[in-house]
Amino acid sequence: MTVSNTQALAYKPLQLRHRVLNRWLVSGVLTRHVRFEPMTMEGDINDWLIKGFSIHENPCRREFVEERRASVPEFPLDGVPAVGESVSRWESSAEWEVYFPWGNPRVETSGFYYVPTHMLRYAYTTVVSPAAHRAVLNIKTCGGVALWVNGKLQADFTPFTRNIEQLHSVEVELQAGDNEFVVLHEDLAERDTLYHFTIEYTGGEAIQLKLPLPALLNAEEASHMERALTGAYLTKDSFADEDIVLQFTESFERDVEFVINYSTFIFGYGKTIRRVLPKGSKELVIGHTRDFGTEYKQFEFQTVAGGIPFKKVYGLEMWNRKFEIEDAPGRTVAERKRIALECVAEKGNADIHTAIAKLKTGGDPETTRKLIEVGLAGIRERRDCADFYLISLFRFWRDYRDSGLFADDFWDEIKETMLGFRYWIDEPGDDVMWFFSENHALLFHSCQLLAGQLFPADLFTNSGERGEQRRAKAEAQLHGWFERFFEEGLAEWNSNAYIPIDILGLVNLYDLAWDAGLREKAGKAMDLLYAYMTAEAHNGILATTFGRSYEKELIGNHGAGTTSLMWVAYGVGNVNNTTFHVSLYLSDYEPPASYGELQRLGSREAVTYRLEQGKDGYAKLYHYRTAAYALGSIDSFRPGLRGYQEHIAHLVLSSEAQVWINHPGELYPYGAGRPSFWAGNGYLPKAAQHRGLAVLLYDIGSDHDADYTHAYFPLHAFDRTEQRGNWYFGEANGAYAAVYAENGLTMTEQGALRARELVSAGRRNVWLLRGGDATEFASFEDFVQQLADADVQVLNADGPPAVTVADPVYGSVKLGWNEPLAVGGEAVVRDGAGVRGSLKREEISR
Repeated sequence: MTVSNTQALAYKPLQLRHRVLNRWLVSGVLTRHVRFEPMTMEGDINDWLIKGFSIHENPCRREFVEERRASVPEFPLDGVPAVGESVSRWESSAEWEVYFPWGNPRVETSGFYYVPTHMLRYAYTTVVSPAAHRAVLNIKTCGGVALWVNGKLQADFTPFTRNIEQLHSVEVELQAGDNEFVVLHEDLAERDTLYHFTIEYTGGEAIQLKLPLPALLNAEEASHMERALTGAYLTKDSFADEDIVLQFTESFERDVEFVINYSTFIFGYGKTIRRVLPKGSKELVIGHTRDFGTEYKQFEFQTVAGGIPFKKVYGLEMWNRKFEIEDAPGRTVAERKRIALECVAEKGNADIHTAIAKLKTGGDPETTRKLIEVGLAGIRERRDCADFYLISLFRFWRDYRDSGLFADDFWDEIKETMLGFRYWIDEPGDDVMWFFSENHALLFHSCQLLAGQLFPADLFTNSGERGEQRRAKAEAQLHGWFERFFEEGLAEWNSNAYIPIDILGLVNLYDLAWDAGLREKAGKAMDLLYAYMTAEAHNGILATTFGRSYEKELIGNHGAGTTSLMWVAYGVGNVNNTTFHVSLYLSDYEPPASYGELQRLGSREAVTYRLEQGKDGYAKLYHYRTAAYALGSIDSFRPGLRGYQEHIAHLVLSSEAQVWINHPGELYPYGAGRPSFWAGNGYLPKAAQHRGLAVLLYDIGSDHDADYTHAYFPLHAFDRTEQRGNWYFGEANGAYAAVYAENGLTMTEQGALRARELVSAGRRNVWLLRGGDATEFASFEDFVQQLADADVQVLNADGPPAVTVADPVYGSVKLGWNEPLAVGGEAVVRDGAGVRGSLKREEISR
């Protein structure tokens, strides 16, 4: 592996609190699926949302960690690695490549792994020091990092705390000139996996990083590509009936070919397209929205420049309007269901739900069989989220088992899959299926019930019980689930990612359960979910506070599952190709028609909705909506603590013109963190709301890399915008948005976040989020002027933060870190709304 004729790319370390060594040659990730002694688990399904996901540790992790800690790693290299050379381990192989961080302080390849997977990679860099000295290095990882400096093992740090970063400091002796750093990085992947390490240099020398490259590579051309991709950005976040364009700020003197990979949430599903950026052009056309469904996807762009491979990820929403119809509210629910089913059949992801939709709309049975067999393989392997797909096979069995369309061996394969599945944590397993959330619990219990009904006398091989026993057990579990649901509501409050999964389980119970009581409860539960959605959605878009959030639903409102649920029920919003709804489209369940009236507000009407969700009502929610805009938030939820996927406050004017504020959980856009860059919070704020005004106080711990907060404010979605001091304003469709930050606001003007991110520096900050319309303000200009002139007094500069706002409509609004919201000097009490909530519809008076 020794490279005799080399050149070097030199870089300065990334400067954060310390200098970060984030320029490396890295091997691709080497993987092997690992099997463990099957074991059972236990625990409450919802406690992890408050106490943290780490309270539920898969037994397989303990076995893996014990074995790794008992070993001493050997130096992995026999020379200097070279770009493109192969490296192997187990039955896996990969190539060495240059790691381009794109501003990420971590060396990171995080992602989602459906089965237990041992991940391993190597990294190599040269630290150039002007003088010999001793320096302290901070090593951070969730997995295990072995570090060699100049051939000597300096650290073997093995915390293996799943997705929770740990810190280890080590003092090393650096020589004058070149110092060879070699890393062995390992982890056990379980579902969402933060696979990264960080090494920080805390010494006083002006060090540099140097990467060895073969002389035949063109370093100048490679540097040009890195600059170009660093500056490249999507012209908007949501594309509809148009070309999807990645915009470059500089062009190339040759055609540049890009291999573009994209995938979605389905076992093994992914596609590759090739596109060319023409010589001299600055616009790379990815495709037209007609080529896709209505959905949010991440695209990985790959190209080669100067002999060096480059990879960079961007995310965007596509809106295919082919299935939109005139007078959607005037159509019947059955008509809208049929259109939605056709949309999934044509544009849905390649999964079991789409297979059924294709067959139901006259598709080829052979296509359905092939799609189902792919899904069966994932279920038999017990990939995480297998329950999301197994559930629809019971409907498929009912509707087609005796149709004569499929051979008996195909049905035998389905039956064997059902009988061999692991239906709950008290059954042995060595998988990493996630059981500990209300949506998964519902799906597992429902699958177990329907399988037991279908095969009452057959032996379920994983549990050793007969179907009748499985059915009886599942009935008891489901009655318990419903009791808790009707008492607590959604622990994952309002989640537009997981309400669709809840509906998936409920509608199959509603249609297929033998127990009349369960069928009745399933119908009532769906009614309650629709009550939540209709009270809080704005024109069919559920954009509010969420107990669990993802960027794909936050930015991708057209493609969110709740959007199509609202469209089918009431004709508001839009139809999309979310596949999880196929069972609903085939069911005779219809939500109460009267609920739809809440989506139709008069020009001077407003809805205020308060409710409590979760164990002991820990989520106190507040929502305010007019015909022009909606603002929703959660009141004082765990302020000052580390966050997860909680989305605190959201202002929506339209599906694209929307604003929210968060403390980024990671520094890299389009990352895989929970919390991520836009979804969730690294540290949670103190928040409260009165009508169209939300107040957020941040006091962020010094242990987090992100020493700033920011707001999503996509300029392309607004008709006009304006900045006045610490305020930023926007108008869209006659509705107004305003955001304020005490520490000032700067619109990002370069790179992937160009013209969509407002940044405010500092760990302590005060943010205001204000919606408005013509019922309160004479015009947009009046809105801007009155808020810009409003007195905002930030109190307790050296103590717990507090603020008083003289709102031009609401008067004095005050919030303190240790005090409740006060309006007009009166404290506001949020208790007592209950799980069904308190809704008030009223006329607005200016």
